[in-house]
Amino acid sequence: MNAAAKLVATHGTGASTPQIARAAKVAEGTVFIYFETKDALLNELFVVLETGLFRAIEEAFPFKGDANDQLQHVWSALIEWGASRAIDRQALRQLKVSERVTSDSRDRCAAQYGKVLASIEASLKGRVDPKRMSFYLGHVLMSLVETTLDAITANPKQRNTLKQAGFDLFWKGIQR
Repeated sequence: MNAAAKLVATHGTGASTPQIARAAKVAEGTVFIYFETKDALLNELFVVLETGLFRAIEEAFPFKGDANDQLQHVWSALIEWGASRAIDRQALRQLKVSERVTSDSRDRCAAQYGKVLASIEASLKGRVDPKRMSFYLGHVLMSLVETTLDAITANPKQRNTLKQAGFDLFWKGIQR
């Protein structure tokens, strides 16, 4: 999986199976013992990466906290995961926009977030326009995380300042 993640991060889903096998130091046929097709490999990589990201978010999630506590936790988990796993982050970014990742894989991963997402949505009730909730959490939050991670990569000494500035921008932006 590590070899596949590295190649998907740098070459996208167009990375060939022979390239992945060479990077993993196995014969190409060995890859097909574990994965029937390249698409099966890419889907499994997507699930593994999304599950790792979810575990980072779920760990010590403050279910009884207020909206700010919950979103600050999610923000910190996303930033820390992305900053410490740059290759996984890039690979996941490639896979999220790939048509090779099936709706079944996407649905399986989305289902992991159900309890956390429900808790966040409940804590935001009355603070955020419900019609915009999924847009804010699914798109705006993730875009700001990516922008913040890019800024941290360019200015690592400013990591904490940039991390907080990104969260503050998101938090203020979603208020009614």
